[in-house]
Amino acid sequence: MSGMVKYVVGEGTLRIPKHEGEVGRFGTVALAIEGGWTILTGVPKDIKAELVAVKLKKVATTRRRWLRPGETVRTKTVEIPVLLGKGAVFTESLGDAPTPDAVGVKPDRPSPAPWLDVAALKEVEGHYVRLELHRPPEMRESA
Repeated sequence: MSGMVKYVVGEGTLRIPKHEGEVGRFGTVALAIEGGWTILTGVPKDIKAELVAVKLKKVATTRRRWLRPGETVRTKTVEIPVLLGKGAVFTESLGDAPTPDAVGVKPDRPSPAPWLDVAALKEVEGHYVRLELHRPPEMRESA
């Protein structure tokens, strides 16, 4: 097998669930939308993968020359991938409902230390992202 296999989990504003900070595990993230959390159905569980948050940043190009200066010419979306962690994929419910609202990766050797990269979480928390699971060939072969 060759090539990267990607699963799109969803899009929204990335948030760290409150209980993750309280216990210090930092193992899951959730996507906030208007009116609550994104329900994460169809997420493949118990597979080895990389959890990646792709920051979606809109960039506008404006005219600076003599023809209508300051007018927006075009807008494009720049994608900035940020690796959050690697391990076995799992989902959790954040409320009383049994539907999964948060997704995370459990490292091969879980420890009391954070499961996800805290610096990467800090970079993307509160930003609009597309959450993805990446499975490079070496992860698929070891499963």
